[in-house]
Amino acid sequence: MNHPTSVVRRLSQALTLVGLLVGTSARAQLPTAEERLKILTDPDSLKAKVEKDKTRPPLELFRSQIAPFDILPFVKANHWSTLSLEMRSNYDDYVGMLHSSPVRMLGMPREGELAVEAPQEVVYRREVRLLKEQRARLGLQILMPRIPKELGLELTRPEAIRADEIWQASLRVLEPFQMLILVLSKDETDLYSRWSQFQAMAPLSADRDDAQVFDKQRYYRMVLPMESGQFPLSPHPLTWTTLSHIIWDGLPAERLTPAQQQAMLDWLHWGGQLILIGGARPSFAALDDSFLGPYLPASLSGESELLNENDLKPLSDAFRPIIPYAVREEPMPAPIVESDVPGRQHAYLPPEPIHPASNRPVYLAGLRPNPGASTLRLGESSDRILGVEQRVGQGRILMLALNPTDPALVAWPGLDTFVRRVILRRPEDNVFSWGGWNGRTFESAKFSPLLGPDLSWFRILSRDLGASLPRPNIKSTTNPVGETGESNSDPMATIGGESSAENAANAASAVAEWVDSSALPRMSRDALEEASGISIPSSGFVLKVILAYVFALVPLNWLICRYVFGRREWAWVVVPVLSLGFAIGVERAAAYDMGYDMACDEIDVLETHGDYPRAHLSRFASLYTTGRIRFTISFPNDPTALALPQDNGRSLRGEDITSSSWQSQPVPALEGFQVQPRSLSMFRAEQMVNLPGAITLVTDPEGRRIVNSSDLELKDATVVEVIGPNDRKQTYLGTIKPGATVPLTAQPVPRAPAIAKGQLNPTPFLQAFQTHAENRPENQGEIRLVAWSPKVIAGEKFEPAVDRHRGFTAVVVHLQNGPPPAPSGPRFDYLARRVDKVTVAPEAAQQSTMPLNGSALSRMLGRSQGRLQTAAPPAPSRGGVKASPKSNVRQQKDRP
Repeated sequence: MNHPTSVVRRLSQALTLVGLLVGTSARAQLPTAEERLKILTDPDSLKAKVEKDKTRPPLELFRSQIAPFDILPFVKANHWSTLSLEMRSNYDDYVGMLHSSPVRMLGMPREGELAVEAPQEVVYRREVRLLKEQRARLGLQILMPRIPKELGLELTRPEAIRADEIWQASLRVLEPFQMLILVLSKDETDLYSRWSQFQAMAPLSADRDDAQVFDKQRYYRMVLPMESGQFPLSPHPLTWTTLSHIIWDGLPAERLTPAQQQAMLDWLHWGGQLILIGGARPSFAALDDSFLGPYLPASLSGESELLNENDLKPLSDAFRPIIPYAVREEPMPAPIVESDVPGRQHAYLPPEPIHPASNRPVYLAGLRPNPGASTLRLGESSDRILGVEQRVGQGRILMLALNPTDPALVAWPGLDTFVRRVILRRPEDNVFSWGGWNGRTFESAKFSPLLGPDLSWFRILSRDLGASLPRPNIKSTTNPVGETGESNSDPMATIGGESSAENAANAASAVAEWVDSSALPRMSRDALEEASGISIPSSGFVLKVILAYVFALVPLNWLICRYVFGRREWAWVVVPVLSLGFAIGVERAAAYDMGYDMACDEIDVLETHGDYPRAHLSRFASLYTTGRIRFTISFPNDPTALALPQDNGRSLRGEDITSSSWQSQPVPALEGFQVQPRSLSMFRAEQMVNLPGAITLVTDPEGRRIVNSSDLELKDATVVEVIGPNDRKQTYLGTIKPGATVPLTAQPVPRAPAIAKGQLNPTPFLQAFQTHAENRPENQGEIRLVAWSPKVIAGEKFEPAVDRHRGFTAVVVHLQNGPPPAPSGPRFDYLARRVDKVTVAPEAAQQSTMPLNGSALSRMLGRSQGRLQTAAPPAPSRGGVKASPKSNVRQQKDRP
């Protein structure tokens, strides 16, 4: 029995420890009932906890993430990413700034040269506010021209000399052409992990002997959240550019924050592809009242069906299994008789039936298409609806009536083909050579990988208009015949001086890259320089000045001092005076009176989609000042703003590096942006802005009309209709006032007005936007309006304020997009292509053009089809060939 004094002592000790605990964490959460009971019954454990807490560091970083990944921190060069940090302050509330280490920017390359580092570096930073003993997740937007293994981070207090804490955030390289497929599911995502091994995720020409090279050549990376319900999605819409597809499997829409929902809608309108998984789960009904409700292509009809093997036969006939890579690459024995000579090799095996269990048929949800939506049938011989899809801006939403993770479909060998053609809508690989019997040996088919634009529909016009980041020159693999007239046996082996995946990645084109070497930044730079009136002195002027200076410094100076003053030694005294005089004279001769001390010229590009109330805004601006000034360009009312210095292409080797910082929180701002005296410094910015009203195309019995509900005056408005490949129809409408409605009928095109010297000319930009086209199936049927407004979009603030701020806004409105291309088309199915449209080597062209079906291939290899089904599916690769926009157009034209 405990003595009363002992009990009182223990109780007093426990209360003291409780007071100590509460006192050291005044603003932390109070102990729970369970914790209070443990304090009273076991005060020693509480004392140990208090002692352990004393050993914790003042600031703790638990983990860093790159959205949307849980663990793997993949970052794509020249794309904005959100670096998420989970941290805690243990002893006090903390207010400070989070800084990254300086990041060198990529310069404007000269013709025929590679991009080099610019004499500019940027520090990414944001404000940090931490409550005592409470974990916080902080996001920091970063753009890395080159991806290091680690990015240094510092946490500092205002006015502090030293950093309070230093960390290193790990980074991994996402290849320029690679895209991400994100799975959002209310359950575990293990069912989708098998998709990473599908041939749909990789090129047929990938190198499977080296795992690391193979991984770099992959087309897509699956993003499978490890924790159910935890989705590290970035709330910033301009950091979604690496996502090509999102697979939504039963996730309640309210699990996403309002910022994430808005970012997803922005991503959709600029080319994202959202696939909604159906089947037995009641997932579609919950989306009707969500933020996705207005964009759904169908509604539930209530006429669901349970499908057996016979019902699923049209589906299995439509999507044949692909020939496994291991079988395709094995040598084929010489034919014994002439009848066994193989013709052109094929990529597919015969159809394989789907075998659902007798007690578990495949559930097909009944869908009722909305007006304007496209319907996908279960097969050519079936009237059942497999899915319904429609365009949302440049992107699409597909509602699947069945669930591809159903056990019967998971065991089906044709699921790989189904995923590629229906879900991803990814084209077939480019055919380098179909191979076949050449009279001596059997040659396997050869394929060249796709390019980045083939893998994603996502585009931002200001980035992708003529985008071309110079990369190491490579030997083209688009020509199947070498100089000797023989077929190249390995397209991937021709890439670069080294047969490495890195050279292949450098050769691949990407989409939505933030680079100053693409067409629009170059056009803007030239237009801003011309309008400023500042020009680099000509070589003739420089040569004359040098010759005059040398003549005056040596012979003339000596002759005057020798014969006029009679004192030759005075020539040394005259040298500094003469040099100073020449410097002042040259400065005056080259000076240009701007009429103001500080000024900003700006070219804005506003891109929007039909009735969507938001737009993407790109700003290209130049700052001029008569003195050396560091500006702060802030965007007080827009948390989506991003800005960086723009290289002007005039940098020299050894030039001093200028530093600035991009602050993402609390007010987005480019700080410390330095402008040298009487010179131009350029920056570029992007934002997602809300519009007071949309610019739409209205079609009714009276005809088609353009309704301008915005506050912009649209000058020289022209409607461009994309009828087919290289087929455009332009209709000039003239000026459309704010709030006005004009019929879509051609107006006389006025003579172009003369542009006064020193004025910005919008005409080259309008012509570029009118003629821009990629000639891909998903771009056919587009109707867009191109115009300009004589003012810039408000929303940015300069400190110190500029004396003059002028410019214009080019407006591009995607009024309408054509339906999604059918997955049965020749671009997505080799079997739908005509023989005369297939690129083959000369030797193969002399053989029979009849495809070698799966049974013939199986007979010649001496293998059963069961062996072929279980072979490992082919895997990833990446676009190893860089093609110019012109060659891309020609390539699309040649495809059936």
